Amino acid sequence: MSLLELKNIYKIYGDLHALDDVNLKVEKGEWLSIMGPSGSGKSTMMNIIGCMDKPSRGEVLLDGVDIAKESAKNLTTIRRDKIGLIFQQFHLVGYLTAIENVMLAQYYHSVPDEKEALEALDRVGLADRAKHLPSQLSGGEQQRVCVARALINYPEIILADEPTGNLDDANEKIVVDLFHKLHNEGTTLIVVTHDPEVAEVAQRTVYLRNGKLHKETINENFTGEIKFDNEVIL
Repeated sequence: MSLLELKNIYKIYGDLHALDDVNLKVEKGEWLSIMGPSGSGKSTMMNIIGCMDKPSRGEVLLDGVDIAKESAKNLTTIRRDKIGLIFQQFHLVGYLTAIENVMLAQYYHSVPDEKEALEALDRVGLADRAKHLPSQLSGGEQQRVCVARALINYPEIILADEPTGNLDDANEKIVVDLFHKLHNEGTTLIVVTHDPEVAEVAQRTVYLRNGKLHKETINENFTGEIKFDNEVIL
């Protein structure tokens, strides 16, 4: 059984089919990229997978459970327990330190644990910046705090929406390297991106167009590496 399966998914707003009969399977431990132009349905699909919205029709099976039928309250619990979210805009609380921002995710899940939060920051190379405010961190460091926050509750899926969209090449490399390490640890990654270089790092890429799955490509030479100007990051 696949970890995640979308079956005949529609999302309809009046006459607009934001998603139009979408079928998709994601296996446990897979690294999937989702690409498509503006208005293709990427954000709508992310919101449905991330339990932030429900389809108009169809089934969304997560661990065999149809989350499309769950109440808003239950979706909040599922998102909290099973999905780690990473956004382009970071969404860090400005008056909280890096470690406090990570612990905030714990607060909504169980009990905040400073030691665990520090370990999560250490995994992304930021243990020495734990007491810094977001304003004292670079964009790349803020995104790495977001990765640590997403990891703290040991989610089944990391769902990232344009995670490198606000980063320069150097910090993009660092974030993609973190994804590579997470994938090697068995984490399931779903990355929505407009950047072909980031998308092509994944094992598989699906392309949306006008709310439909337009095509799919398999990375036969998958290594988890990303290249810029003939440089490679592992």
